Amino acid sequence: MPTFPVETLDAGFTDVLFKPAIMALKTLMDNRCRSERAVERLSGVGHRAVAWSIGLSLACGAISPGCSSSKKFHAGQGAGQQTASEFLSQLVRSDVTHSECAPDYQEAYGPMDIDIATLSPEQMHGLTLQECIALGVSNSKLMRDLGVTVLRTPQSLASTLDPAVVYTDPRMGEEAALSAFDANLFASSIYESNHRGYNNNFFGVNGLFLQDLSTTQYGVSKRSATGGLYTLRDVKIFDRNNQQSNRFGAYTWDTFLEAQVRQPLMLGAGSEFNRIAGPGASPGQLNGVLLARVRTDISLVEFERSVRDFVAEIENAYWDLYFAYRDLDTKTEARDQAIDTVERIKLRPEQGSVNIEQALEQLWRFESDVVDSLNGRPLDGTRSNNGSTGGTFRNSGGVRISERRLRLIIGMPINDQRMVYPSDQPSLAQLDFDWEDSISDALVNREELRRQRWVIKQRELELIGNRSFLKPQLDAIAAYRMRGFDKQFNTPLDNDFQEWSLGLDYLMPVGYRRGHAAVRNTQLALARESQILIEQERAVHFGLSNAINEAKRAYENLLIQRNRYDAVEKQIDGLKERLETGRVEQVFVLLEAQRRRQDALVRYHQSAVEYQLAVRNVNLERGSLLSYCNVYLNESPSSDFIASQGIQRQERQDASATVHYRDPVIAAPASGPMTSAIDAVR
Repeated sequence: MPTFPVETLDAGFTDVLFKPAIMALKTLMDNRCRSERAVERLSGVGHRAVAWSIGLSLACGAISPGCSSSKKFHAGQGAGQQTASEFLSQLVRSDVTHSECAPDYQEAYGPMDIDIATLSPEQMHGLTLQECIALGVSNSKLMRDLGVTVLRTPQSLASTLDPAVVYTDPRMGEEAALSAFDANLFASSIYESNHRGYNNNFFGVNGLFLQDLSTTQYGVSKRSATGGLYTLRDVKIFDRNNQQSNRFGAYTWDTFLEAQVRQPLMLGAGSEFNRIAGPGASPGQLNGVLLARVRTDISLVEFERSVRDFVAEIENAYWDLYFAYRDLDTKTEARDQAIDTVERIKLRPEQGSVNIEQALEQLWRFESDVVDSLNGRPLDGTRSNNGSTGGTFRNSGGVRISERRLRLIIGMPINDQRMVYPSDQPSLAQLDFDWEDSISDALVNREELRRQRWVIKQRELELIGNRSFLKPQLDAIAAYRMRGFDKQFNTPLDNDFQEWSLGLDYLMPVGYRRGHAAVRNTQLALARESQILIEQERAVHFGLSNAINEAKRAYENLLIQRNRYDAVEKQIDGLKERLETGRVEQVFVLLEAQRRRQDALVRYHQSAVEYQLAVRNVNLERGSLLSYCNVYLNESPSSDFIASQGIQRQERQDASATVHYRDPVIAAPASGPMTSAIDAVR
């Protein structure tokens, strides 16, 4: 377990409340006896002891591991209990390797285990965008994001299990709704021994009544789709008593077979109500099969949206890494040109020391840019919803940090002894999008709009269900019995005794206060969801317009930056020629041209990535990103999944076979050529 110097802790706690705790902590670590005496003294002091105990608890919590002992220490505890020094010494000696919270996942390499200076071509691993998407989608149980939300708000992360969780919800899921129509078997058996005295000689023997009574019943009940409850039961009663007036002796059998029907005629009647609200529903609390299915459909659309955002994040990380490599190429080339310029100026003494120092200053500036472009800084890169739904390009820079982001999002090890680089190039073909087709596709296919339409459908069904509660409850009841009775066990099929009953059961809440409130609440909710859909459609128009315009802007800027780069390149060639002939009076003109060349080339690569992301965003706004990236969703298990499950069952039956499970963290073999950027940095 790592140790924490007391000086480091003392520097961190500057509040006055913590100073007594830190001083006491030093004393406890240096001398156990002195600390025990300090505790004894503190136990007799009022509010100072309370402040000391609070500070000590906070200080101990700062240095203790997350799963340390749950024992608590309180200042002033009596003899035979754990002292403060014993508590702290046990805390320091605790071994985190044997903790119940030992990590389930730990990588073997760190970020410094790869050396750029000794990097070999075999350590460069090229991946296409389609490969990254395939790896990320097929190996992700959670829809990761580049903001590491799993640490801050893990409950907000989408998972591949979310639709199944909604479907199997025991309260609001489809199976829970269907269970209301399942048949129910019931049975009971009760035995009684009765001994009573009566003020009547006709009961028992001289008023003393003895009885052994056994009642057994079993049956089945079933709810129909129209709300009716059908019950069939068989009841058997055995009675042995000392009644002197018994006809068949001391014991008899009484048995009957009963069929009962309770059918709602107003509230709760019909298949529509029972499919929407479900049997036994109350105003505002509906859980029918149709509503449960709508909730499942909403969860499926939400899952599709999370997969779409996940694929967009993979593409964001991919093109961020591509730009980082191109940025490193540009910065390295600019540095090499700065070195060449310094050497050229040194060969011409008439330029003077001032010009040499200017060239050296630019050299060190470019060298700093190379270091930053290689390693990067922990800043946000391109992410979803940072200006556009799919993500607007944001230059965070840094090959190493961009590569780790890509590894994180597709499920590869964060650190290993290889470098991943994009093997795809941005497509520079000019694309024109038809507005009518694009907006029509967007209004039909966008996941947000489809989800909202399901929500509106849910509110409409709830309104239909809640309107039924404005009716009184009127149930028709019918029952039919066939009895058997004798001193022998006779069946009711002998047709000796038959009974039947018919009736009505009526209940009406005066005023329907709760029913009217439920209807009004649902109407307001429906109006709200309808307005949300209208605003979402306007937002889709806004987002698609921005995406198409951004694609146009990025392509035009791409051409402009290319022309700018060609112009500044010709300018630098002319200035170099003048420098060779001694006709350059001011070296800063050449240095400024080199800086502008670097900026033009960086902006060119940035425009290429922006155009690529803009085309992606157009497809996202149209609702066709998943098909654009060759990603398709299916509710049923795939054939490969079924085959793998069968193989696992077969291997479990064979004791000699070892069951292998797929590792969710993938590590593909290294391949591909080394990029010029890494080679230049070496």
